[in-house]
Amino acid sequence: MKLIRLLSLTALAPLFASGALAQIAVIGGYAGCKDRDNMARVLDLADQGDLAAAQELVARGIKSQDCRVLAGDDIVFEATPPFTRIIKVHVRGNPDVYWIIQ
Repeated sequence: MKLIRLLSLTALAPLFASGALAQIAVIGGYAGCKDRDNMARVLDLADQGDLAAAQELVARGIKSQDCRVLAGDDIVFEATPPFTRIIKVHVRGNPDVYWIIQ
């Protein structure tokens, strides 16, 4: 459980880059989820200031293997839909698509 919590904090690092969330320092990395709606929900929760719920959602996704931490991987950006903060990526050599927070 501690490992999942650490990974979820690390994976949410992009959320802490600006605004009121900048007060939390974490090591870099990206949470990537195969289901775009899950990542959109993580972003919504973070925007509402409920970081505990956002971290829990990522931890659940990691446990169910819908999400993973993309840290140190060679990430290929596939698409950045206009007017969104969620982008489509894959890890080089792996065809699975993940959505991450820009």
